[in-house]
Formats: sequence, structure tokens, C-alpha cells
Amino acid sequence: MAKVHVLYTGGTIGCVPDAQGALAPVPGPEFERLVLSMPGLSGHRVADHPGLTWTMGWLDRTLDSSAMTPADWIVIARRILDVYDEHDGFVVLHGTDSMAYTASALSFLLPGLSKPVILGGSQVPLTVALSDALPNLVGALALAGTLPVPEVCVFFDTRLLRGNRARKIDANRFAGFGSPNFPPLATVGSFVDRNSALWLPMPGEDSSLSVPANRAGRREELDAQAAALDGFSVPMLWLHPGIRASTVSAMLSGTVPAAKGLVLLAFGEGNGPTDPAFLAALAGADRSGVVVMDNTQVQAGAVLPGAYATGLGAVGAVGAYDMTPEASYAKLVCLLAAGLDPVAVKGLMATPIAGELTVIDA
Repeated sequence: MAKVHVLYTGGTIGCVPDAQGALAPVPGPEFERLVLSMPGLSGHRVADHPGLTWTMGWLDRTLDSSAMTPADWIVIARRILDVYDEHDGFVVLHGTDSMAYTASALSFLLPGLSKPVILGGSQVPLTVALSDALPNLVGALALAGTLPVPEVCVFFDTRLLRGNRARKIDANRFAGFGSPNFPPLATVGSFVDRNSALWLPMPGEDSSLSVPANRAGRREELDAQAAALDGFSVPMLWLHPGIRASTVSAMLSGTVPAAKGLVLLAFGEGNGPTDPAFLAALAGADRSGVVVMDNTQVQAGAVLPGAYATGLGAVGAVGAYDMTPEASYAKLVCLLAAGLDPVAVKGLMATPIAGELTVIDA
């Protein structure tokens, strides 16, 4: 027997038109009734998977994922911990716009996972006949109940992706998510093709969330991180030809609460302008304790520290290697919320802790 818990947060999958014709997610009880009316999901069971049952919970306020904040990441992590011992896997139904951010964050907020946490959703609501919602939902449920992958994942359009490697790559097609720098963990067709050699290892008893004491400690740490979030900001800056030093300075000095981190979306392998004033603005931020991450605007490939004379490592920026911008942002927020000093944060940002990056020599 396997039991999966579904946490419905909102998103397109649960949307219906409001009085003005705009889509809005329905409340949790209404969504559960809708899911129970779907083929293969009645009676809180999953057809063709004998013994697989599911329960459902929801946020008090369902959200379009574009309204998600880091505080919501912690709410979701807590809700998973609340029911962790009674279930074998978890599905988080989420809007697609910021799903990659939440999946990345959960991988850092829930170290010690011994059970799958699978984020899913759809490009078209469940109430629409021609929709990707039902196969995405059934697939996520089946995988969460049958695949012992001990990490946070995204399931979308037949592919199970590592959560902190996933990106939204298309706003319209059913194949809305990809993983440019890492292969799928599994692929669903007439059978499930497992790529289990890529899965993260099962945690030891000293860290596993299956141990009650470890879950209690994680809850305390989440409480502390939640309280810390109001004390800092982490902006993201897309570099472009002609960007001015004043733009960097204005972003860092004008953000409230004060910025403790900055994610740069740089050119190519992490390159940026060589204008001395621009570099001085970044160097000044680094000296003041702001952790600057050097990411790339390019979908695939990696930031290679020191590969070019125009690299940003000389002003203290940390190369992201092949980490996605979403994972880089979420990881930076989570580490800063944990109260670590800039030196410690820099070291961990360049170190894989949940399978989010591959260290590559220049």
C-alpha cells in the first residue's frame, strides 16, 4: 500500500473563469471535488495502481504562482513536514510561472528527504477537455507513490526532472518545462523508464527526515528562516549592452529591506561589461557584504570562472557553473535566511548541496 499526499497551492490546473472571464484558481475543497470526478481518480485512488491512494490538502489562500514569495516556500515545506510520516510521497500542485523557483527552494529547505516530493501543474486548466492537466496529475501521483526517488522533482509532459535543474521553457506548449543541463530522472510512456543512476542517494539516519528528531530540528530551522526573510532582499539583474553603473548602485542602495545578495544574468560564460565604473559598483557591493552571483542568460551551458578576461570573478562574483538562475536565486535566499555570513554563503553557493550544480574546470 502506498499513500500520496497532494498539496494544492493554486495555479492554472485549478483555474476557472471569474465573472470578468479571467482565470482564477478555485478554493481547495472545490478543487478536490473536481479531481474526484476525474477518470481514474475517484475514491481517492489511482486507477491501474492497486493499493495507491491519495489525500489532499490546500493552502488557506490559493495563489497564482506569479504571486508566490519565499515565505510561501517555507509554508509549503512546513506542510510537507506536517504529514511526512503518514505518507510515502508528495505532490505539490503549483502554477507554472514560478514552479522552478519553488522546486529549487524546497530542495534546499528540505535536506534529508527520503521520499519523493513532486511539483506538477498544467498549461491548461483541469476543467478544459483538451488539457494537459489530467495526465500531468495522474503521472505525478503514480510516480510519487511508486518511485523511491529521494528528492524534489518537477513532473511535466511525461518527464520527471530534478526540481533544482528545471526551468519553464515554453509558455504555451504542453512541454512547458525542460532541464537544459541535466537529464530527466525518469520518463513516462507505456512504461516508466527510470534513470536511477542519477538520483540523489538516500540520506543516512543522522539527517533523514524519516527520523522524528530530524523533522523537529528542520521545523525549528524553518521557523528561524521564515523570521529572517523580512530582513533582507535578493534582487536579480539582467545585464544588457550599455548597462550603467548607476543602475547597479540604484538597485542595491534603493532596495528595501537592504540587499544581501544579487543574482546577475550575465552574457555567455558569465561575461559582463568592462566599464570601470560598472565593475567598481559590483566590487563595492562585494566589499559591503553583498553576495554577488554570476549566472548566464543562456539556457544551456555553464559559467566558467576565469574563462575570459571579461569574467566577473575579479570583482568578487561567485560563478554559478551550470546552476539555473532560479536555483541560484532560491539557494541564495535560503542560505541568507539561515543566518550564514557572506564568506560561508559564497562557499556554499559554489558547492553542490542538493544536486543543483556540477563543478566544471575552466
